[in-house]
Amino acid sequence: MSRYIAWITQALFIISLSSGLIIVFAYYPSLAYDSVQKIEYIIPFGAFFRQLHYFSSEALVVSLLLHVVIEVSKKEIKITFNSWIFSILALLVALFLMFTGFVLKADQSANAAAQVAFSLIKDTPILDNFLSLFQDNIVFYWKFFIWHIIFLPILIIYAVFKHTKRLRVDISYFTVALGISLLLSFLLKMPRDIALEEKVLHVKGPWFFWGAENLLQFGLNALSVNMILLLPFAFLIFFYRKQNQKILKALLLLWVIVYAYFSI
Repeated sequence: MSRYIAWITQALFIISLSSGLIIVFAYYPSLAYDSVQKIEYIIPFGAFFRQLHYFSSEALVVSLLLHVVIEVSKKEIKITFNSWIFSILALLVALFLMFTGFVLKADQSANAAAQVAFSLIKDTPILDNFLSLFQDNIVFYWKFFIWHIIFLPILIIYAVFKHTKRLRVDISYFTVALGISLLLSFLLKMPRDIALEEKVLHVKGPWFFWGAENLLQFGLNALSVNMILLLPFAFLIFFYRKQNQKILKALLLLWVIVYAYFSI
């Protein structure tokens, strides 16, 4: 089961990458919000490919999470430690890809999510030295754009290759992944773009970032929130050691419950 999900996950990534390449040529970081609206309402099939890109990416993250959950639930992990580490890295990079993609839609919710991310970096010792890698005071979305279309895709391709030892996907898995993406695109709607001039009471970032936003509102400092966000990845890294697996399973479950509570 885990192997089939892994191949479907890889196919979902190819669909997400391909659909992203189609719409990237109509996106300009200096005119980010206008570019998104042009893709959505003016460019032929722009809305379709944007929906496909969004839902294939969402399905990619969910399938990666499911793949990790299945591996964690097994009595014994049969892959090597290096392969296990690269699967965790792929999950982490996929979340960063989702976040940068969310920011690039350039509406009010995207801007708010970016500001929260900036505060988490700026107010955390050591991390504050890397703020300039993400924040651009001249063209706000430029560095997010570079991360999203160049650095993070290269990193996840490398992680997936090191984990699976191949990048080729069988047509059967690709067909299933495409079917899932198209079905989600037709049945569900993307979160609406909130115009910059629209008056709203509250905006939210991507779903996996809600807990971090709410923890900050509860008064936790940036360092504590960052540590909470990194905890499950630390648990997963040490999970490979058999003698700690029962404790780490309990800690992972506890983290999921607590983070889900603060997210909701």
